[in-house]
Amino acid sequence: MNGVLTPVPGLAESWEILEDGTKYVFHLRENARFSNGDPVTADDVVFSFQRLLSIYKSPAWLLEEIGLTRENMQETITKKDDRTVVLKTKPLAPNIILSILGGAWGGIVNKKAVMANEVNGDLGEAYLLDKSVGAGAGPYEIAEWKRNDHVLLRANQYFWAGVPAIKQIFIKDVPESTTQFLLVQKGDVDVAWRVTTEQAAQLRDSPQKGVKLIAVPSQSNEYIAMNAQWGPFKDERVVKAVKYAIDYDAIINSVLRGFAVLNQNFIPIGYFGYIEMNPYKKDVAKAKQLLKDAGYPDGFEVEILTNPTQIRMDEAVLVQSNFAEVGIKATVTTMPASEMYAKFRQQGHQIILAGWGIDYPDPDALAKPFANYRVKQLAWRTMWYDDHAADLAEKAGLELNEERRLELYKELQEYWIEKSPFVMLYQPLDFWVIRDNVLGFEDAAAGYSITFDFTKISKK
Repeated sequence: MNGVLTPVPGLAESWEILEDGTKYVFHLRENARFSNGDPVTADDVVFSFQRLLSIYKSPAWLLEEIGLTRENMQETITKKDDRTVVLKTKPLAPNIILSILGGAWGGIVNKKAVMANEVNGDLGEAYLLDKSVGAGAGPYEIAEWKRNDHVLLRANQYFWAGVPAIKQIFIKDVPESTTQFLLVQKGDVDVAWRVTTEQAAQLRDSPQKGVKLIAVPSQSNEYIAMNAQWGPFKDERVVKAVKYAIDYDAIINSVLRGFAVLNQNFIPIGYFGYIEMNPYKKDVAKAKQLLKDAGYPDGFEVEILTNPTQIRMDEAVLVQSNFAEVGIKATVTTMPASEMYAKFRQQGHQIILAGWGIDYPDPDALAKPFANYRVKQLAWRTMWYDDHAADLAEKAGLELNEERRLELYKELQEYWIEKSPFVMLYQPLDFWVIRDNVLGFEDAAAGYSITFDFTKISKK
């Protein structure tokens, strides 16, 4: 809505928020049916959320974030009648609650179909691992899934919003991006889901008949984090010198081939509360002066930690070169992502170059990790123990009034970009190569990326 990701009615056609934001009453559509024709009832909704908590795998923690747990689920997830579901939650901003419930993990399953296929008390987990025939209420069901080969999606003939224009979607597992690119160029497939930046840039710069490039802002970001309690980074002037040493445009244009947008804040473009604020650009003289003022006229030595993907290594080499121009002597150390993040979680880095995937489409999903050390995520790992930032992040997450919430996030972003030990490099673009007879793909891709909306796609 107006360029901002906003929860919209789906299976729940309306809802009320009561008791100071701690009670949500959802009204289900009367014409909602599962793909086998069974009506969707409040019992199915209650079962689905309680099932997710009972199995207790990711993303059960997201329901716990809003106050629904295995221990309290009998009291917090209930039905009022066959068409009404009541949730009792923590007193959080409504957009947080609705964004979490609206994720793919909030999909409702058919209690009758699932329990008919239960094995040894698994609540149908094995059955739903590679199929959803008769069990799903969404626009498509998984008709077939052969590992490392293909997935076949079939339209739900009973979908409440009408049968989707595309009746079947065949997703072929093609690991090589070059092969994907060739297949879509030849017309053998409609979409190449993962091509390289070089291939995408080739098509962007030299358009080809029959195919086109689609690109939308990703709900993720790429950052550098300095350990605020390590050596020179204890001085805010050194932290700011690093921010002025980096050539952001070169990273976007050279490493990403232009498939990213400059966004130096922690809230992505398209999110509630986003403010365009990009105060930093490469300024060697300013960076050197800041280092001199902080007592490092000849710079210092530092280790840049990252993982060995080509993009990360290219970024690290460019940053290393930028640092050298201001006197900072950087060594780049790469290690597998699992080892890198383990070291990061132990606060063992000096500088880390990494990325952050966003758990739900609300600024709270960024403010907590990047600004609130108390949640033991990114700010804590960088040892940035800033109570003002943490307080603002907490207050914004609890604020029910949207205007006041916007003010809090504005204040937090302005403070964070000035004081934090993070350097936000860019917001990536997601991109696909598609046949030009595929319509609506950009609209389908423009929402929260985990919930790609195939109902908006048609073919001519």
